Amino acid sequence: MVCTGRQVFATLGIFFVCQTLACANPLRVTLVLSDNTPAYKELGSEIRSVLPKEYDLKVIGVDEGMADAELYIAMGMKAAETLAHSAKPTLNILIPRAGFEKLKRIPSSSYSAIFMDQPMRRHLALIASILPNATSVGVLYDTPPSELESLRKQAGVMHFDLQEQKVDQEHLLAGALSDLLQVSDVILVLPDNNIYRSDTIRNILLETYRAHVPMVGLSANYVRAGALCAIYSTPQQIAYQAAEAIEIFANTGRLPISQYTREFEISVNNQVARSLGVQVKDADQLRVEVGRRQ
Repeated sequence: MVCTGRQVFATLGIFFVCQTLACANPLRVTLVLSDNTPAYKELGSEIRSVLPKEYDLKVIGVDEGMADAELYIAMGMKAAETLAHSAKPTLNILIPRAGFEKLKRIPSSSYSAIFMDQPMRRHLALIASILPNATSVGVLYDTPPSELESLRKQAGVMHFDLQEQKVDQEHLLAGALSDLLQVSDVILVLPDNNIYRSDTIRNILLETYRAHVPMVGLSANYVRAGALCAIYSTPQQIAYQAAEAIEIFANTGRLPISQYTREFEISVNNQVARSLGVQVKDADQLRVEVGRRQ
């Protein structure tokens, strides 16, 4: 990629920190966690570590009384849903784009988000880089996801034949997956908790492996479980982008428009690649290629 979040943040930071220090009353920010799981705590710690210490930053749980603040950071869907009912300036993080679109509040300069999921074009760019001979991409879903239209459009632009299979009472998961594997060079996981659950993911991975069809997952956990690869953003990458948005709000009173993460990581399961006969590049090279393609 052209630059890292740390570099972007440092460049902006020289100006923004000077402006912040010049203020008699530094911005009051309240970070609202949906729960106390390690993922939320880790990201909260990352944001605290990259923000200038002059900020008045409070971290609370969603069930606690809301501390008075000029800007709220809603971390996770539960916090996002709670703060969507208020008119307070809010930046939503660690939520998918589909979840943000369901919140009954109009995006504005004081209400924005950094999506945790990756844009469809980025997923397809990874497939094009790691499987250059693939022409058909298979997807399973229970309810057509909001990303589906974007995926269809981007697949056409990148000359992929998108194979879709809906799972319902007529096409149960096992049969739907079997049909999809027959016409797909690769399976792309979509964020559908009705299909990709803890009690189904192992069997899905086994069937794709037996059919010699690689799977592209949504996180490093998928790769550890047996997917060929995945593209995702780390807590540190999300924290730098969130900190940059907070700095912009501190100096302009406006949040950036809702956006995907700029930076990302790629994980590859080399053992699965060898078993499937896939010659893979290393993760760093793939990341550069995906950055160029997206």
